Amino acid sequence: MARVNSALYLNETIDAFEVDDNYSYYKKDEFKCPVCKVKLQFNRGINFLDPHFKNWPNVDHLITCGINVNNNQFNKYGNQNINIITSTILPRAKRLTSKNDKFPTEILIKRYYGRRSKKFLNALNKLTENEINTLTLITEDGKTVRLNEIILRQDDIIEKLEKEKAAFICILKGYTNKTIDVRGSKKNTLTYNGRYKNTNKFDLFIPASFVEKNEVQIENIENKLIYCYGIAEKNQYGYKMNVYSIEHQICIIRQ
Repeated sequence: MARVNSALYLNETIDAFEVDDNYSYYKKDEFKCPVCKVKLQFNRGINFLDPHFKNWPNVDHLITCGINVNNNQFNKYGNQNINIITSTILPRAKRLTSKNDKFPTEILIKRYYGRRSKKFLNALNKLTENEINTLTLITEDGKTVRLNEIILRQDDIIEKLEKEKAAFICILKGYTNKTIDVRGSKKNTLTYNGRYKNTNKFDLFIPASFVEKNEVQIENIENKLIYCYGIAEKNQYGYKMNVYSIEHQICIIRQ
């Protein structure tokens, strides 16, 4: 049975956790597949801990729907982590449709940096290199991409930022350094020795208002190979990705 993390609700893409957080607000018969538009049902998961959308009884996705492709990948490999990866629609490209989009921080955190991101990264870390190179995902704007296309080293990110002149969502793969204080905020500049597409400076930046929340975990991610899920951007100080929640945005690949 195909499972997805997002659905259309009154023609707007909505995340399963958003529905779960406001459960009584939504009409439960108004959810549709974001790809083929067939009716879906919302499920809060085992012990209400894993909200998602699944097939409406006796209603399957259209044969041309990419959701079926993702489901077939899970059947092929028989790997539960692949089920998590392919049922979680990332990157959330449709949320950033304009170069001028500016979302309030609380909206960014709710939509990008919550429980679903943590689950995705943990599952990603358990895949083999072959699985990462061959699996495909459907993004919220309906595009099909290979998983490895959204896992980028800092040089790749910087090249894309310079080319497109706009922030974008991705999964950064890189080596961290020692974290330093920057006027109350925290900054970790990734290594840039040129061995792994890391010839340019790129910062993980924890805004001052989020330092206290993350303080106990900051040392744990230092001098590690990591995945970090977030919005890559360029500002007057250089290239960076904001970290609002180490727990949900960062996964350690190697100690």
